[in-house]
Amino acid sequence: MKQYDGRTVFLPRVGLIRSGDILLTFNAESRDRAGSKTSRLITAATRGRFSHALICSSPPTFVEAISAGVSTLSLARCFAHDLRNVRLLRYPDASVAAEAARLVQLEIGRDYSRARAVSAVFPVRTLSRIEDHGIFCSALVAQAYVTAGGTLFGRTPVERTTPATIDELEGLDDLTEAVFSPGPAPRNIETMSALDGDRAPTLSERQTELSNSYAKALWPVASGIADDFPELERSVTPSFYGLLDFVVNALLDTGELTGLLREIAAADDAMLSATVARSFHGDPDIDVVALRGYLEAGREQLSQRQESIRAWEEWGLEHSVAMRAYLPIDRNAAEAIRRRNTLLEEILGRLGG
Repeated sequence: MKQYDGRTVFLPRVGLIRSGDILLTFNAESRDRAGSKTSRLITAATRGRFSHALICSSPPTFVEAISAGVSTLSLARCFAHDLRNVRLLRYPDASVAAEAARLVQLEIGRDYSRARAVSAVFPVRTLSRIEDHGIFCSALVAQAYVTAGGTLFGRTPVERTTPATIDELEGLDDLTEAVFSPGPAPRNIETMSALDGDRAPTLSERQTELSNSYAKALWPVASGIADDFPELERSVTPSFYGLLDFVVNALLDTGELTGLLREIAAADDAMLSATVARSFHGDPDIDVVALRGYLEAGREQLSQRQESIRAWEEWGLEHSVAMRAYLPIDRNAAEAIRRRNTLLEEILGRLGG
């Protein structure tokens, strides 16, 4: 915390974030020389300001393609050192943005593609053909929007889309200054992730590894089904959640994913329990505005997840072995969000917020 004593940082107001929002970042503050060097190489090669792109799946959660694969990041646990290192953009059509957010969730657990990253940044002749099933960060954002019908995207081929491409798109609304507000560094800043610097370890990294291993095991089965039944006219996404939608006879979850999601919920509970304890103090060090935004985002997240569960139940779980196995996991996740929201309401009620 010493390096942040008296320092102003920029914290996201998660209550203002919407599904489909796009976040561009530049790693300017990393103590990891390799990570900082890579960011500078990308911005130099693309002649842009940013080196990384993320897309919001459901506030405050963003999806990103990093070296470990397509993973998730909660913006509620993030900050930026300098507003010039981040940019938050919103697609003008909310329905297109919502569809892009839904689609990108199917990509979680997919491999990160170094080949696509290189081909996007450097000339086409560098790599004439890409045969892996991975995906590059800005291509992930472009792919979701092109598939969702976002006409602002697509002028540049998905596989050639860079953070600079997105930064230069006309028609997107810039909400950076509205969403990121300056303030003193929180006491727990060492446990938070810097959007323009070093990331704190998260349990979602293990979720990515698990999902990726499941996807690799299921990929041959799904590909075989697609080849045997071309009349389905279905493409197969090489990610676990994408394959769940396709394969109905081989869910590999042995309880490890369920256990991991419980760990994530427990980590949230522990953080909020500490905040609950502080809320009883005479002059608690709690950002009421940020907490209220976190609650608003949580309510929206719970609403979306409950709607998804209802849709599957109305469709009929007898049609899918995979969804019968997966839906209890989704219900547990919804319950964890509901419990978190209840704690936030309790804290805000005590503080008069």
